[in-house]
Amino acid sequence: MASENDDKTAGHGTDTGADFDKLARRYLDLWQTQLAGLSSDQAVTEQIARLFAAANTQVASAMQATQGAAHAGTTGWQPTGTPATAAASGDGADDVGELRKRLEALEIRVAELESRLSRA
Repeated sequence: MASENDDKTAGHGTDTGADFDKLARRYLDLWQTQLAGLSSDQAVTEQIARLFAAANTQVASAMQATQGAAHAGTTGWQPTGTPATAAASGDGADDVGELRKRLEALEIRVAELESRLSRA
């Protein structure tokens, strides 16, 4: 999570890039806090897993429609866009750890994209 020092040093003056960085860090911190709180409830965790599975199905279907069916066999999706049987949800603690790893990877990707935009 972003430290308070980052919040104090970012965003002063008229530098909108620093303001955007501060806002992005606050946004990610909020999501990390919310997800940590939700992860303690197994029913909520399972519902979120089902939600993401449904969203992944929709995204994969849209990607197949855009790219054509040529790669359908290598994506793990059936030609109709229906996903293969999803794995059962695992332990809550392991799922939270995996979610945190993925969130950290997303933070890195966002930072890389922001640096590319600032150079452009």
